Amino acid sequence: MNSNKENLAKLIKDYLKLGRLFGASTTFACILLGAFTSTANATILDSGKLLLIAIFAHACMGAMNEYRNIDEDKNNPQYNYKPLVKGDISPRNALIFILFCLIMMILLSIIFYPTVLSFISIILATIIGTFYNFKGKYVTWFYDFSLSIGAVLLVIYGATTRGEITSITIVAAICAFFILVYSEWINGMKDVDIDRKFNVPTTAVRWGYSHDKYLSFKDPNFIYFIWIVISIDIVYSMPFFLQLISPTYFYIFLVIGIPIQCYLIYKLYGKQNKESFRLHPLLFLGSMNFLAFVLVIDKIMIWGVLITLAFIIGWVYIFSLFRISFSKD
Repeated sequence: MNSNKENLAKLIKDYLKLGRLFGASTTFACILLGAFTSTANATILDSGKLLLIAIFAHACMGAMNEYRNIDEDKNNPQYNYKPLVKGDISPRNALIFILFCLIMMILLSIIFYPTVLSFISIILATIIGTFYNFKGKYVTWFYDFSLSIGAVLLVIYGATTRGEITSITIVAAICAFFILVYSEWINGMKDVDIDRKFNVPTTAVRWGYSHDKYLSFKDPNFIYFIWIVISIDIVYSMPFFLQLISPTYFYIFLVIGIPIQCYLIYKLYGKQNKESFRLHPLLFLGSMNFLAFVLVIDKIMIWGVLITLAFIIGWVYIFSLFRISFSKD
């Protein structure tokens, strides 16, 4: 009996790893943020429905990526923990899992929120994610921006599930775009040696970066990060200067956001390694997620912002606690 339970537990963990559900909170955050910015008020029940849709959407794309890259992963010892590489899950079963998640995502989207624009948005996001997994990863600039476009579509999807798009939806979607641009860029910086080996055209590879080089104002990668930060700040500030919402969010941004951004620019200056590129996004993405939901502080209040952020962080923590992650490099 204990052996059966252990086998079942291992099987579940393997499929959670296959779907990269460790990071599903990112997909959920984009959709939920969109829902909060719409003309309607999202309820706790809506949050639960959107979480289910996000889980299946993320698992579909995550497993698809694992399925597509199985041959490359087998040639890298650092990926020998992956279920497909180890043979714990067969390619056939992985494909069945991908199709199951895709069908569930579509069915739940139609059942919960049968609106045309929301359906089109999530289907387009799925198409872009699929192209990224099978081809876009090896197309210059598409690697950098395809997932960001997907994030924009997820924000729009969330906004159109129960209400309509607002000006704050557009601001949130553009901020989500640049946050995902950063995420892809920092991953490319961390994995530059592997990406160069497999001809993945990240900015780090194209601009000749390696971990033995110093980042400075002469390095395009360093300037690229500053451009991302400035772009986010400009877009994020627009509701304040256009007086679209109360200024509370902007004061929080000035007190918390700007100092963190300055600190992260400072920390990026100089010689970096894989460990520093792991730590950098923890503070950047954590603070940006917080500030993204601060955009709707008038609607969900500070407690709503903190509870939402606690859920996102808690999701990652629980998966880490049970050692269900998709990256050990």
